[in-house]
Amino acid sequence: MNKRLSITFISASLLALASTLTFSQPSYAGGTKFKCQVLNGVHHTFAYTEDGKRYAIMKYLSTEFPPPYTPKRRCIDISKRFQRRYDNGLLRKVSSGTVNNQTVICAGRNENTVCNNNNILFTLGKGANAKKVANKLFNRRALATGQIVTNNSDPNYIMFDFDIYLNSLESE
Repeated sequence: MNKRLSITFISASLLALASTLTFSQPSYAGGTKFKCQVLNGVHHTFAYTEDGKRYAIMKYLSTEFPPPYTPKRRCIDISKRFQRRYDNGLLRKVSSGTVNNQTVICAGRNENTVCNNNNILFTLGKGANAKKVANKLFNRRALATGQIVTNNSDPNYIMFDFDIYLNSLESE
């Protein structure tokens, strides 16, 4: 009887601990929403926060991509990727990398994020310098605030903290 009571107590304790760990994980669903919209004739990915504010995350100026990848199409697709990564708690660090011999910008949880087919936010044009492109697409002032100093020897490499970046933007 004592052994059975101990097993029941241990099982209940483990279940309670597992529930606590599960519920203490951050949930981003229902928070910030990412949408593609036009501002001054230029497509932008905007973040709409729970307090009703709108922030321009990035803009789509390049027309160097072949059809059907118009600025509007890229804006819609990339805004969905921002949303998916955000909802899954995977839009913490934004960095550059190479996937299938193409330079990409991707998002992950931490500084150890390695770009792969599952975390790409967008692909850059052939031979593009990721740092220069990021400085054109993202808000430069906020980007500098969220910039992470790394030991990466690649001068084209970029990584920044997305939460700091978002908090550094001025609302529209």
